[in-house]
Amino acid sequence: MPDARVFISCGQRAEAGETEVAAAVASALADEGFSPYIAVGQQTLQGLKENIFEKIAEAEYFVFIDFCREQLVGLTPPNHRGSVFVQQELALAAYLGTEAMIFQEDGIRPREGVLTAIQGNSINFTDRARLAAEVVNEAKRRGWDPSWQNSLAIEWDAQLQADTMRVPGPIKARFFHIRVRNNHHHKAARNVYGYLVEVVNLDTREPVSFESVEFKWAGYVLPNATIAPGQSRKLDALWLPHLQPTLPQFNALTDSGDFIPHFQGVGAWRLTYEVQSDNVPGARRSFRLRLDGTLDGVRFEPI
Repeated sequence: MPDARVFISCGQRAEAGETEVAAAVASALADEGFSPYIAVGQQTLQGLKENIFEKIAEAEYFVFIDFCREQLVGLTPPNHRGSVFVQQELALAAYLGTEAMIFQEDGIRPREGVLTAIQGNSINFTDRARLAAEVVNEAKRRGWDPSWQNSLAIEWDAQLQADTMRVPGPIKARFFHIRVRNNHHHKAARNVYGYLVEVVNLDTREPVSFESVEFKWAGYVLPNATIAPGQSRKLDALWLPHLQPTLPQFNALTDSGDFIPHFQGVGAWRLTYEVQSDNVPGARRSFRLRLDGTLDGVRFEPI
C-alpha cells in the first residue's frame, strides 16, 4: 500500500533551530509510516509551482508549524508575529480542502492572517524539543492513516494475462491487462478513463502515430468506470491472436482505424498508458512489449 504524504509547512530559519525542529517532525512521521515533505525556500515562481504548490496539492495531510518571530510593538502579550510564508501555504491547503493540524509556538498573537478565515483550532506548544512527539500524538488522536493516497495507480503482475476466445470471431487470443487501483481510503474514483498515450519502437526509437481514444475496461462496455475506495479494475492493455503472435491488437472504443496503433513484427516497443478521473488524481506508467515470433515468447512488463 502507498504511504500517505504529509506536507510540513514551517519556518526555515536555520540559525533559530527551525529547520532542525522540522527535520525531527518529519522523522517522527516517517517512523509512523507516513511520507513527509518539508517545504524549503524557493526563489523563483517556477520553483514555487513545482516544489511547493504541487507538493501541497499532492499531500493527503498538512502540518502547519508557526514559529515565534519578532515582537509587535504597542500590543499586549501575546504579541509576537509568526512565520509569514507559511500562511500562504496554509491558504492553499485550505482551498484544496486538505486535512490540517495547526501548531503555534507560545507567544504568537492568535488568529492572525489566514487563521482568522478558516475553521481550524491551533495547538499551542512551548517546548520545541517535544514538538515532534506532539505532532505524532495528535495525528493518532485524529485517526490519520498512513496507508493510503489520494491517487490512482497502474499496477501489473504476471497473473494479468489470460487466454480466451474473443468475439466477434471467435478468435483464440491472449489478453494482457493492467490493473488500475484507487488508493483513496474512503472516496470512490468517478468516471475513470484509460488511454494508451504513446507507442515507441525501442529498436528504432521511432514513435507509432495514432489518435487519442478511450480504451475498454475488462468485462465492461462503457469507457468510464467507477472504482471503489481501495479497490481496482482491469483495463484491456492489448491482445494477441494465437495464430498471429506478432500482431498486437487493441480494444479502443472507436470506429476509425486512425485511433488504433498499427505495428507488428519481431521487436520491442514501449507502451505508455494513462488513467484519469473526475475526482482522484490520475497516473501514467510505461511497459515494454517484446515479440519474438512465438506466443510463449511474448513479454509484457513494466519498464
